[in-house]
Amino acid sequence: MHLLLIRHAQSGNNHIEGTPDYLKGRLADPPLTELGHRQASRLADWAARDGFSQRITHLYTSLTTRAVQTATPLARALHLKVHGLTEAYECGGLNSGSGGGFTPVVGRDHASLQVDCPALLWPEEIHGQAWDGGCEPWESARFATRAASVTARLRMVADKVDVVALITHHDFAQYLIADLLELPTSHGEALTFRLNNTATAYIELNVAPDGKTQRVLHWFNRACHLTADSVTL
Repeated sequence: MHLLLIRHAQSGNNHIEGTPDYLKGRLADPPLTELGHRQASRLADWAARDGFSQRITHLYTSLTTRAVQTATPLARALHLKVHGLTEAYECGGLNSGSGGGFTPVVGRDHASLQVDCPALLWPEEIHGQAWDGGCEPWESARFATRAASVTARLRMVADKVDVVALITHHDFAQYLIADLLELPTSHGEALTFRLNNTATAYIELNVAPDGKTQRVLHWFNRACHLTADSVTL
């Protein structure tokens, strides 16, 4: 499997993170900011010109608004459908935040998200239903299990000539990377690697003749499509 891992573009929550009014202004399922939309467009422009990205045959995304909106220009540039993936959401899922006691929040339905991304295909397991939002306890073991499930799902659709792209989230990406590269964890916590908004990581998995999986990290946190003043954390 050749996997291009992509973090979503800047969301409204990313923009206000660290400010005194963060909890008051935070949204359970925030859209992209104006800058976030520009980042997503720059990502798509880069992908349309880049030889590696032009090999992408499967494009997957988390069902959060910010991830689906990030996928929209990329799908258009590469002439691809976008496969919604129910398990690729951020750690903790959609919730009201600490100020509201982490009350679960239901995600958007297919028709609503297709307004943002006409190319979005809905997961078969929730056909005809809205995504439940994935609200979950903050437990590392749970995140690691979900990451392993996503990895297995992607490996099922990949073959030797495929490049699979997945738009996901910063914290959950840590568990995906740990699973893909078999990295050690400390007390269940994945190592933390900075992945900026719309930055990419390219990971390759190959099965050797002895049956063992060879794992190669070709690059990480690449954001060459962004100008210095448009890079956000």
